[in-house]
Amino acid sequence: MRMRNVLGLCAASALLTACGDSGEIEAPLEENADSTIGQPSAVAQMNDTNGDSVGEVHFYEEGNLTRVSATVEGLSPGYHGFHLHEESMCEVNEEEDPFESAGGHYHSDDDEHGSHTGDMPSLFVIEDGTAQLSFTTDAFSTEDLIETTSVMIHEDPDNFGHIPDRYTSDEQETSGPDEETATTGDAGDRIACGVVEAS
Repeated sequence: MRMRNVLGLCAASALLTACGDSGEIEAPLEENADSTIGQPSAVAQMNDTNGDSVGEVHFYEEGNLTRVSATVEGLSPGYHGFHLHEESMCEVNEEEDPFESAGGHYHSDDDEHGSHTGDMPSLFVIEDGTAQLSFTTDAFSTEDLIETTSVMIHEDPDNFGHIPDRYTSDEQETSGPDEETATTGDAGDRIACGVVEAS
């Protein structure tokens, strides 16, 4: 009777679990989240200012869309600006202004920040220093990015240039975002960079 009950339970749970040779119920094997969407067309190996690896960003072609999947570690908790930059270079250069070789944000027009082609959702790093982010976009293709752009992680949150006109500043006569906000989103220093390359 006991074996009959186990077999019945296995049949009822076939979509969720697998039964081993002993008749005991075993948990299904975990699958990589990216395994369901094939191999990436491009990848950016992310390194910090010391040259140490902090993760990877993968780019997948899905018809006319591009899926971006980032996995990083070793960062401070909280939100971090996350962008594509216009040069495929990640030289640290001067310590005070790391990764300046990557140029500004990748964009196809003269749009202000928040509407740049390379503006991506911010990374949210949890308390253990890791972050995972996956999204789909029609703003660019992998062909647009390979060996022409880099991925950048910034130290601070990105406000996407959202400074309403009612806000004023002693540093400028007009209200609303100043020049730095309009170009960078006030995301702060560049703390990790990776050149987009063919996978």
